[in-house]
Amino acid sequence: MLIGILSDTHGNLSRLEACIQAMPDVELLLHAGDFYEDARKVGASLGIRVVAVTGNCDYMVKGPSEEMLAVGSRRIYLTHGHLYHVKRDLTLLVQRSKALGADVTVFGHTHVPVVFRREGILFVNPGSPHSPREAGPSFALLDVTRSGISAEICPLKIPS
Repeated sequence: MLIGILSDTHGNLSRLEACIQAMPDVELLLHAGDFYEDARKVGASLGIRVVAVTGNCDYMVKGPSEEMLAVGSRRIYLTHGHLYHVKRDLTLLVQRSKALGADVTVFGHTHVPVVFRREGILFVNPGSPHSPREAGPSFALLDVTRSGISAEICPLKIPS
């Protein structure tokens, strides 16, 4: 299953839609917070399942701060990351992911795109299409197959 991953869209629906257009074959879309409402808006028009969590900028918005999804035999943990202080270090997020038995953890908050493995868990932060740090605007793709899991950061090409 090919899964699109977004985070930190911060109300920039034109960039969010550019990301969606750049990932036409996805079967599921994950949004790791900031703004939860962006995911709800795009989900209504996409025709695929969208799972989103709230972030630190989702003031007065009701929604989950974390989700656990099963994709085949794999467990994907989705959170924004602010509750685990990911801008400081990833220790608390790794501990939470291990406690939940996650195979993959998707998070945002830092606006810095990364893909790495730690303690047997694949961690994916798609960066931000709206206000990126340390790289250009981006999103991520997660491929979950019977034989394994892989992820890649995808730069968002913005017309000049």
